Amino acid sequence: MAIRLANTEYGLVRGVPAGNNDITVFKSIPYAAAPTGNLRFCAPRKLKKWKGIYDACCFKPIAAQAEETHPFYSEEFYRYREKMSEDCLYLSIWTPAHEPDENLPVMMFIHGGGYQSGYHYEITIDGEAFAKQGVILVSVDYRLGALGFLAHKQLSEETGYGGSGNWGTLDQIAALKWIRRNIAAFGGNPEKITVFGQSAGALSVLNLITSPLTSGDIAGAIMQSAGGYTSETTQVIPMLNTEEAEKVGRDFLKILAVDSIAQARVLPWESIVEAQKEFCRNGFMFAPVIDNYSQIMKPYEAVDAGKIPDIPYIVGINADENGENRYCRLQDQAAFLKEVHCRYGKVADDFLEECGFYDDPTTAIRQGGMNDLIQPPALAWCEKRLQSNSVYPTWLYYFSRELPGERPAGAYHSAELWYIFHTVHRSLRPLCGLDFDLSKAMNQYWCNFAKTGNPNGDSLTEWKPYRRCQRMGMEFGDAIKMTEYPGSSRNRFVVNFIMNKWKESEK
Repeated sequence: MAIRLANTEYGLVRGVPAGNNDITVFKSIPYAAAPTGNLRFCAPRKLKKWKGIYDACCFKPIAAQAEETHPFYSEEFYRYREKMSEDCLYLSIWTPAHEPDENLPVMMFIHGGGYQSGYHYEITIDGEAFAKQGVILVSVDYRLGALGFLAHKQLSEETGYGGSGNWGTLDQIAALKWIRRNIAAFGGNPEKITVFGQSAGALSVLNLITSPLTSGDIAGAIMQSAGGYTSETTQVIPMLNTEEAEKVGRDFLKILAVDSIAQARVLPWESIVEAQKEFCRNGFMFAPVIDNYSQIMKPYEAVDAGKIPDIPYIVGINADENGENRYCRLQDQAAFLKEVHCRYGKVADDFLEECGFYDDPTTAIRQGGMNDLIQPPALAWCEKRLQSNSVYPTWLYYFSRELPGERPAGAYHSAELWYIFHTVHRSLRPLCGLDFDLSKAMNQYWCNFAKTGNPNGDSLTEWKPYRRCQRMGMEFGDAIKMTEYPGSSRNRFVVNFIMNKWKESEK
């Protein structure tokens, strides 16, 4: 019988059967003290031991956040609105173990949402398929928006390390440390933890592997549709330095109509979230920063300096990361041109020529956006790993399955989540047998990677690693097959820019 009672460092935890009775799910176990009151805008603090048995039988409210209102995603993923709370530092565990000494591989998943929204048990996310493959899945929540990433000079003085703001990142690190200390009670191997995430979750993975606080904690990493190797001008969400982040914090306190962090700490969390809506209307104002503690340099600088773990990696992109924006207003030409010249500098005209802007500006604009910011960094990551002469290979994937339905969006940003978690049956879209087969295979690849550092296994199409002699990726689409460098000529241009040209363009 699967473990139903686990003995953690804080006390006993009781789980409940998953859909498959041979799997136990422990829902919303606290991994740190509630970040409320004086602990708001602080690093997560350790829990106190509880008396008796903690019943992990239902999910807790999600992290305080502005409700998702995107015309596509609010329907695709967020049809049901969960209760929210500032008390949000919880994780959930799906385990197939019958005994604590089984030493099973572990995967820690970090959800996306631009560091502004999302939660660890979204409709796409479930650990049962992983557990059926002999892998323990842990999914975590962390603080979001201003509550998770507010920096301020007063906070930097409190911390004592000359920076502040990465509360959400420190939450993720605390969750990883909790797993390291406690996962053996659930049948897991603390030395075999693979971290993976999608979108802002993938950026979070990048932050974890480039943080000095996680040395030796991570055995493998997967970045889905974000992360990779970026340049200063090709980041989905820019990482501010301490001075820049503290200025944002000062401006936000003015919006809150308070003069100090002490006053901000006594405001209802709802007031902070409401103020954040207007403050962040034109961009991602709250996200990880260089805080001189959890993040001491920008990720691309850490890669260039060789300050990342030499472990196996999977990185991947979707064919149309911009697909959901078919339901948003198209960016006008003047704004597009301004953005291109700002991003590419002296080689902006070369980019416009390469992307076909002069022949078909509408198509060139529509195919940009998230595609230009997400796809090239993943490909550049593979190239940088080749330069590192790592003993571990990197595997690249390209998700191209165009999901059917009345609102076509192609292989849109986040679409692969239905497949990796094998939750395609939850989608409103009329998915068919091909989708279920694709989902089963993708889940197996991910599980194999967690087990051995290699996604390949019996009955699966061979996934060849990215090599100098074979710059290829695995395509997950209407068929599963290896495909030559899954990037358009436009992507190739941006990859070259990221690797070399951006530095030259600034001279």
